[in-house]
Amino acid sequence: MRDVTLKLKSSFTVEVRGERPERFLNVAAAKGIYVSDVRRVAGGLRLRLSRAARRIMEKEMPQGLEMEPVREHGAPKVIRRFKKRYLLLGGAAMLTAALIGFSQFVWRVELSGGTQELQAEAAAFLEEQGIHPGILKSCINQNEIKREAILAMDDLMWLWVDLQGTTAYVRLADRRLPPESLATEPGNVIACETGVVEQLTVLDGKAVVGELETVEKGSVLISGIIPSDRIEEPIIRHARGSVIARVWRDKTEIIPKTIEKRNRTGEAKNIKSIKIKKFIVNFSLNSSILYPKYDRIRTKYRLGPVELINDEYAEVETETETVDTEAEAARAREEFEREILSSGAELISVTESRTDLGDRLELSMTAECLADIAIEMPM
Repeated sequence: MRDVTLKLKSSFTVEVRGERPERFLNVAAAKGIYVSDVRRVAGGLRLRLSRAARRIMEKEMPQGLEMEPVREHGAPKVIRRFKKRYLLLGGAAMLTAALIGFSQFVWRVELSGGTQELQAEAAAFLEEQGIHPGILKSCINQNEIKREAILAMDDLMWLWVDLQGTTAYVRLADRRLPPESLATEPGNVIACETGVVEQLTVLDGKAVVGELETVEKGSVLISGIIPSDRIEEPIIRHARGSVIARVWRDKTEIIPKTIEKRNRTGEAKNIKSIKIKKFIVNFSLNSSILYPKYDRIRTKYRLGPVELINDEYAEVETETETVDTEAEAARAREEFEREILSSGAELISVTESRTDLGDRLELSMTAECLADIAIEMPM
């Protein structure tokens, strides 16, 4: 983050030349000055520092060293370049305003899920509701469209409009009734996870929850006990149905900031031995390993009860390598999203938070999605 800020602010790439240019870095560290992109060049060092840091170091320059600017970076340089180009600045302002206004509209509608016939029916319904390219995003009421669509289309189980940028992604699900249950024992439909009910379809039994109602894991959604007005005893059935709910799933990843990388030096030693049952006979005259760190590669050859063993000890050197935590966080998020989609749920959004634990980063992710939380359980 500090490097990004430095790139946006006015900064300079400079070359420090003279005797022992490392003294420049020592003085900068003592003054609390942040220096980046340090590398050696012929006769000295090339590095990058801010405008304010350059002024300080010009006054505090160690004796025998010279600092020469190579080039300037940052937004102030760009602003000065365009300062007197009023038409260009005005055009840029108008273009920015146009882009902001452009982004407030929906310019593409994409349908996914369901059969082609259902998608065609949904497209016609959305057109009737005014959901087409050119509509203001603020005019789209997702909950109202969902309710109207379910009432208008018999084959639709649920519909959701997800606005991303200037595209409206319309997700559909067929009203695919589950096969006739072979279970004859009484049973209820319960929630397999906590969520907010979005759509409830009862095939048998009596619903005990409604839309937009929060349900806990294990709570009854559709009861197999149906009260009757004609007889005193209730009717006992095997409840069946589907309950689409908005659920939130969490995952935490620990990302180390550094890893230890092992590199082989090319030095190796082989030790041969023979093993008969539990007894091992070593054939190497000198079996001591003097390498401080090594990898052992064992090869075995079995001849009946006899086992020939060759152990190769390869010397290694370790070095600490900095981990790209941003790339690792992106990888963890993609893996989390794949897990959500592979479970059959419909992913809506993912939020994340990060906690710095010193030598590692804790990444906490929460996915908001739509999933069928109904499972049948005997009473």
